This record gives sequence, C-alpha cells and structure tokens, in this order.
Amino acid sequence: MYFSVKVDGMKDIFEKKQERKVVHLEMEGKHEYFGSIEQLFCKYNKEELGFSIYQVRNNLKKKGVMISLKCIIRVGLLQTKLKHKH
Repeated sequence: MYFSVKVDGMKDIFEKKQERKVVHLEMEGKHEYFGSIEQLFCKYNKEELGFSIYQVRNNLKKKGVMISLKCIIRVGLLQTKLKHKH
C-alpha cells in the first residue's frame, strides 16, 4: 500500500506501509509466531495442535482465532515502521 504526501513545495514523499500476516500459537503457556499456517505445520502436527492444516486454512481467516484442548491459534498483522522513499 502506498501513500503520497505533499510537503510545502517539496517533491512528493512516498511511504510504504508494511504489514505481514502472523500466525500466533499459544500452547502450554508458551507463545510462538509463524509467517504462515504451513510453517506452523512444519513444526507441529495435527495430534499436537488438535487441528488439521485444512481446518486451520479454512477457518482461521474467518474466525480470527481457533481453540482446541491443546492450543490457541490466532491470526494477526505485524505492523512495521513506515519507510520513506526520496
């Protein structure tokens, strides 16, 4: 996503807002963060999480959170600092 900002006679400054999807796993009081559902399932399997990769792919985006007896999986956005282009 790009934004253009006019500054008193100066050239336009373009800022890029960077957002990345983050999959948050809470299990046994510990928190881990993954860049994708696939990466989560590279480390953990269905038996460890209580969900299949297909269940998570199909429902996490709609619900935002999935809870089993073994863990909580959430999806969110990681906000990063705006970068200026000159």
